[in-house]
Amino acid sequence: MAGQVRETGGVELVLGDLFETEAAALVVPAGANGSVAIDVDNRLRAMGIDLAAEPMRLGTVRLVAGGPKLLLVAAVVPDWDRSTPALIEEAARQIGALVPTAGSAIAFPLLGTGAGGLDPEDSARAIAAGFSSTAPEGSRAQIFVRDSHTLAALRNALPELSLGASLLNLFGDARTELPIQNQTQDIAGFDQSVQQEPARPIETVPTHTDSPAVVDELGRKGFARVLARRIRDARTEESRKASGSPDRRTRRGGAFLIHLHAPWGAGKTSLLNFLSAELRRDDPAAGERRCVVVDFNAWRHQRIDPPWWWLMTALYSGAVRELRQFDRRRAYLLRLREWYWRLKGGWPGYLALLLVAAILVVVWQTGWLGGVRGQKLFSLNAATGLIVTVAAIVTPALTIWGLLHGFGRWVFATSARGARRFIANTSDPMRLVQEHLGDLAAWIHHDVVIMIDDLDRCRAPYVVELLEGIQTLFRDVPVTYVVAADRDWLADSYATEYGDFAGSTAEPGRPVGFLFLEKTFQISTGLPRVGDQADGFWGRLLRSTAGPGEHELDTARAAATRELGRRGVTEARREVAARPGATPADVQARLETLAVEMVSERAQLQNTHVLEPFRTLLGRDPNPRLMKRLVNAYGIARGIETLQGINLADDRGREQQTALWTILCLRWPLLGAYLARYPERVALIGGEAERDVVPEDLRVLCTDPEVVAVVHGDAPGVTAALEDAALRSVVLA
Repeated sequence: MAGQVRETGGVELVLGDLFETEAAALVVPAGANGSVAIDVDNRLRAMGIDLAAEPMRLGTVRLVAGGPKLLLVAAVVPDWDRSTPALIEEAARQIGALVPTAGSAIAFPLLGTGAGGLDPEDSARAIAAGFSSTAPEGSRAQIFVRDSHTLAALRNALPELSLGASLLNLFGDARTELPIQNQTQDIAGFDQSVQQEPARPIETVPTHTDSPAVVDELGRKGFARVLARRIRDARTEESRKASGSPDRRTRRGGAFLIHLHAPWGAGKTSLLNFLSAELRRDDPAAGERRCVVVDFNAWRHQRIDPPWWWLMTALYSGAVRELRQFDRRRAYLLRLREWYWRLKGGWPGYLALLLVAAILVVVWQTGWLGGVRGQKLFSLNAATGLIVTVAAIVTPALTIWGLLHGFGRWVFATSARGARRFIANTSDPMRLVQEHLGDLAAWIHHDVVIMIDDLDRCRAPYVVELLEGIQTLFRDVPVTYVVAADRDWLADSYATEYGDFAGSTAEPGRPVGFLFLEKTFQISTGLPRVGDQADGFWGRLLRSTAGPGEHELDTARAAATRELGRRGVTEARREVAARPGATPADVQARLETLAVEMVSERAQLQNTHVLEPFRTLLGRDPNPRLMKRLVNAYGIARGIETLQGINLADDRGREQQTALWTILCLRWPLLGAYLARYPERVALIGGEAERDVVPEDLRVLCTDPEVVAVVHGDAPGVTAALEDAALRSVVLA
């Protein structure tokens, strides 16, 4: 364990980006071969520093001059093991000894916490102990932390460290200079240590599968909890609005569609796993009633038409499987009712079969078949024989017709080919399908959520037919659909199918495919950006080290729910801001609990008041759907901000920036995606600079008055605007 901090060089924690510091010297971690991580190397190249890898002894430091900043490369990441506090402390001690005068500042990352797998608290303690033991009085070590979760935990664990400014411009306009007149002597000293470096061991890395995650290593479970709360509240709201409906099938509301969009490989399926587990929780005290969760992989079923038939079959079979786990009585009743439905619609067929049986009995009992032999052509007996012959011909036909009608529903429910025949031979078949789907949902008796995955691997006609089937056949059925698919894939599928209408309906930044998606989904959200959690995940991939303890997190979540669940949103937010938690698990659990509360019905009412000034920014004649989607999307965005520890202090300006960003992404989704990738180019909107770097199809939006009004916040009561710094910290893109 690293030693204690003594009162010489000062140490402070800073929330910000290491590479945007105003300090003139910064520290980067390296391996024993002197190489740095790819993302670090890219940032250094952007600063004009081309760092060549040179072998180093672990625990030593190499100085690199010639760039805009003095760079100190610390060899603290072993090739064959985890980083240790001792390595970090030794490197920090050497760095402190290099600081020549008081007033100098060195910018540190949390050394060893990425690929080295070191705990942030151990890293910060080691940096503080090593630096303060050798640095001159009045000098400073600034430990940069990009994750507010980690910052809060470090503040609790290391109260002796001061808190620096949580902005990238740390010291105003004054640039902190680090004199480097003694670099030659220092570098020479470190070169001597390089000559004594032992031979490197053979580098090995573990092998990983590409299966969806079942253990949360990127903080996705918190997002799943936010979505689960929103789904439960949305179903409650739907039921309340439809409670007075005369049709019992629609008294629980209609369909509710959620779109989780992200590119391939971003973790959509893993998020569905966590969301499914969360929705299967049954905690009446927390208002969490277990849902029936049905998994539907669209890619596996895309070659069988009609697509809605597979969805209906999955609803029945999946519900039976789910109910067997926690409500066996309901599972048996569901199966009996389904069988009864399949049989009861065939009464004309059953009547025909009874008629056939009666004819056969009469013929057999009267002996007509044997009595007509050898009779004259026009005798009474011959006529009787003719009747019997006709009956013999009609009887098989009636039998086949009766079987088809009597078991038509059974065939319909058990095969796609039977479904097509049923539709072709039944009067108003779609009405029967709609009514049956409503009956199924009522018989299940629990809220139903269908998880649709891999739709972004399917052909365009299938994508459109499945989503349109949900909108038409399933529209009045109280089922929630969560579709995890790449947004561009779905939009392009609609554009392919409805390309003839693109010219008359598409708008700049909002192609025809996106217009269909707006009409289809009530909530559309991307996955939260990973941030600093990617560093730890990358280190665990390289080392195969264990991730955070789920048992510890579950215990902390239960405690946070007990403490914060009974408080209002504002009071709970102030409590978490004042007391974030004693351990990293406590910090994460308290933020998750608060984020869940942020998307509750009570918080939604409060959000409505926050959004009131923004109505004029929704367009000249905003439609009700856009207004509802704004309220839904803003609630999700604020929940995710809370989950990441952003804006816990009721900063109205920051809330307004979130609202402006949400409006921009809803009205012009392609422009939102572009600015999320290039946030510095937001200055081109409404400005005088050349716009040649902007894609041609988006260039017209840079001068569009409505776009400019949203970016600049030109509305009564709105004081915020979208700027480069605000876009760099958006939680959803």
